[in-house]
Amino acid sequence: MKYVIDGSFLLEKTSGVIRYAYEIVNRLDRMAADLDLEILVPEGKLIQPADYKNIRMVRHGSSQGKKWLQVDYARYVKENHARPVCMTNLYPLMSKGGIACIHDIAFKMHPELFTAKGDWHEILFRKLMYLRAFHKADQVVTVSETSKQEILSHYHLKNPNVAVIGNAWQHYDVTDTDETIFDQLNGVHKGDYYFFLSSLAVNKNLLWILKNAEQHPEEQYVLTGQPLGDESLSEYRDLKNVTYTGYLEDAQIRALLKHCKAFLFPSTYEGFGIPPMEALCMGAKIVISRIDCLREVYGSSAYYIDPANPQIGIDELLKEEVSPAKDVLERYSWDRSASELFHIIQSL
Repeated sequence: MKYVIDGSFLLEKTSGVIRYAYEIVNRLDRMAADLDLEILVPEGKLIQPADYKNIRMVRHGSSQGKKWLQVDYARYVKENHARPVCMTNLYPLMSKGGIACIHDIAFKMHPELFTAKGDWHEILFRKLMYLRAFHKADQVVTVSETSKQEILSHYHLKNPNVAVIGNAWQHYDVTDTDETIFDQLNGVHKGDYYFFLSSLAVNKNLLWILKNAEQHPEEQYVLTGQPLGDESLSEYRDLKNVTYTGYLEDAQIRALLKHCKAFLFPSTYEGFGIPPMEALCMGAKIVISRIDCLREVYGSSAYYIDPANPQIGIDELLKEEVSPAKDVLERYSWDRSASELFHIIQSL
């Protein structure tokens, strides 16, 4: 049986889901000499570099995004009597069999995160797509035991033996840091700031950071990501102890992680939560939400906060003892994750 990987992630900017697909497929390629594997990629400029030795790359279809997956990819898989391998939280509505990696079911667990105008389109699409994936895929994969239990508690699956294949951190070149970032950030000194790196998605809980910064004007906070665009946050834009960096290169981010007092991650919902792992591999302490997924992944190696209560002193929290970062880092690797996917394809 031929398996065809959805390779649309090669045309996407890096995110947690894109990183997951890219790193695992790269390593799967090294193991795939005896597998009949293709990766189907839309026409267009590759953003993620790809040089596969054993997985055959096929360029096909000029449409983009969901339309490409649901039409071009699905049709190609069917016409070639193949099975889909979808790694990015998506699955073709007209396909069956194969492997569907569903990272989380956020719309089902936290519908309050989807309240913007037009979000109902996304919710309807996710409902239909996940029903199809769970009823038709030969193997469902997810990224944490917490996510697995959420899926099993809300859906009936064709194959209830959901495989857990986690994220990892080895994509971070810890020796490549751009220390010149500190020359660009006025008032930000090594070892004397808290660091937050995220999008402005509601579940990332930026408001927790801003409220904590407001209550602790003596502390410095560095926020990297998109600029504040939400009017509900406008009252916090002028906090003197908060530095907004905007978009930064990876080497600059690694420098900020390496020298921060702690990395802050007050997220209210995650399927896995990879940024704290990237912080740990850079030697940073991590202050994260006390939610099931993060407790599963980070265990006793993290400092925990209530994501609904920003009224804490982080300096006091950091005086507590936690387990070494290696207790987390040794449990996760992209090679191990790729090997688990390889064995699933073999068994199917």
